[in-house]
Amino acid sequence: MEKKLGLKSYIGYGVADLGNNIAFAAVGSYLTVFYSDVLGAKFDEATAATWLTAVTAIMIIARIWDAINDPIMGWLAQRAKPSKYGKFRQYLLIGGIPLALSAVLMFAPIPDMSLAECIVFAFFTYIAYGMLYTVVLVPYGSLATVMTRNQNERSRLSIARSIGGGIGGVPAGILFPLLVYSTAYNAAGEEIKLLDGNKLVICMAVIAVIMLASYTIAFFFTKENFEYPPAAQQTKLTVALKSLVRNKPFVIMSLAGMLLIASSMYINSIDVYLFNVYYQKEGMMTFVTIATYAPMVVMIPFTEVVIKKVGKKEICVYGLILSVIATLVMTAWRIPNPWIFIAFCFLQGAGVSFFTLEIWALAMDVIDCHELATGRREEAIGYAAFTFMRKIGQAIAAIAPALLGVVGYVAQKGYGGQSAETVDGIYLLATVVPLIMFALMLVLMLVYPLGKKKDAEMREKLAALRAERDGETSDKVFAEPESADDGSLGEDAAAPEEGESGALGKEGEEI
Repeated sequence: MEKKLGLKSYIGYGVADLGNNIAFAAVGSYLTVFYSDVLGAKFDEATAATWLTAVTAIMIIARIWDAINDPIMGWLAQRAKPSKYGKFRQYLLIGGIPLALSAVLMFAPIPDMSLAECIVFAFFTYIAYGMLYTVVLVPYGSLATVMTRNQNERSRLSIARSIGGGIGGVPAGILFPLLVYSTAYNAAGEEIKLLDGNKLVICMAVIAVIMLASYTIAFFFTKENFEYPPAAQQTKLTVALKSLVRNKPFVIMSLAGMLLIASSMYINSIDVYLFNVYYQKEGMMTFVTIATYAPMVVMIPFTEVVIKKVGKKEICVYGLILSVIATLVMTAWRIPNPWIFIAFCFLQGAGVSFFTLEIWALAMDVIDCHELATGRREEAIGYAAFTFMRKIGQAIAAIAPALLGVVGYVAQKGYGGQSAETVDGIYLLATVVPLIMFALMLVLMLVYPLGKKKDAEMREKLAALRAERDGETSDKVFAEPESADDGSLGEDAAAPEEGESGALGKEGEEI
């Protein structure tokens, strides 16, 4: 009989994503501003445009590199010999410590660097942060698949992760706007607020401490309850990736997840400029964050009930329709009042909330779909491929600096000194681009095949496959030893060899 997860497991899993997102949110919201307004503060108009273009190139190069190291990390984690603590959980500590340090280093406000020095500094610190983030994130996502196979518990883990990630976003979204700006005066003698690099790096140091505490708690609160099949450990990376590419639900959900993270990061980044330049209300970003996350907090208690009644795909579609409509109004109506804009941010956030809460449960669903199609369990590689697509989403969000350069933003002019064309262009960047992203997400979710009925059919077929493969005793459960031993985990019944047909017959056949 399968062991049920306790409250401690949900807390531990959620707290880990608090550690992930507390830095991730700060990077998404403030790294571009740090590059443009701190490192590039003394650049003239021509140099500033070159610098912002270089920043965009660095962020895109980082994502291309992730195209290589994300699947490799999943493959390595999958093949690694389990310790007495399991296969994936140990990476919370192995990668967590250097990740926290890299998050601080990336925001070091080194003064008087030339353009070339800024480019070198940004390139190496940002690439290092991204690689270390992969070391933690890929095994962490795979951890949920070996904690439970119960769909309700997986949905709760996804919600716990979303709650943890949402709490992790609070410092950057709510506290940073109140803490990281200092008063200055422009050429006309007017008082303005500018991003203070020294205050920002101190806040990042505090965040690093919270990250380390979060990963430590998560390590001791979670446990791997299912053994990873030895046969799956030997799967060739190319074989697994080819199978995933043929999996229609996996491809669609990966693209939708890519756009979800792209829209979130892009909005977080560009809204800072919108409120600094268009509305000239720097402190109001706190209320934007509250308006965006409040709907998700309100919906958390009802998510499981609604999903059981309506279905995961269906509720995501309904929500995205609301997000598209709200963003369309924001685009068509040049909203003059920041409070009205924030009200539409609430509607925008309400629409995408269910998708945000369920994205990790949906990721596990399409990985299960892969198992049904191939007969192989390859959670780590599947999750790495899904995470890679989200990294592509981060690359898409990285167009923000280049777009700012296109509309003529120059940090040296201050927030109140930008041209009318630049101010107008920033508003368009803050509305038109998210509208396109939400519309594409809606189309993808409409064609996503695993609706409520189809998902239930998949569960039945998968249960039959696992019963046939593993026998009546199902999977063995990890028992962490009270005293030191060799960490042996035993062996499951072997999964089908590479190329062997799964429950659907020919590998890659649509479910």
